[in-house]
Amino acid sequence: MLEKSLIQSKGFRNVGGDRPTGFQLRVRSPYYRGVWANLLEEPTLVVDGEEFDASDITWGLPSGEYSFAQLRESTDVRWPLEHAAVLTVAKDGGLAPGVHDVSFTLRMRMSYIPEELQPQAWTATRKAVIVR
Repeated sequence: MLEKSLIQSKGFRNVGGDRPTGFQLRVRSPYYRGVWANLLEEPTLVVDGEEFDASDITWGLPSGEYSFAQLRESTDVRWPLEHAAVLTVAKDGGLAPGVHDVSFTLRMRMSYIPEELQPQAWTATRKAVIVR
């Protein structure tokens, strides 16, 4: 079950085994219909004051793993409401165990909203814990 928060409380962890190559977090689509991936604008992810570029983030969606550039070029990738996206962020060594301040801003366009009112933006911040 998805939580109301854009940043989900489960799934914040280091990846890559004993020598972490990065970390993951789960985010949900804030839009009740889900969204076509090519309507996403470049996200902003900040952890403990360090901003991560969209090119450092791989998006795990039900249909596969994608770079942000691949999402922008896609014509058939959809992010359904009922599935959290698993964002894998490249960071040598991962994050230190402990509490981290996480902020995520997601911007997306909607095909039926006038151009001058776009993109829509959703921002969430929360404390998240890396256990190991």
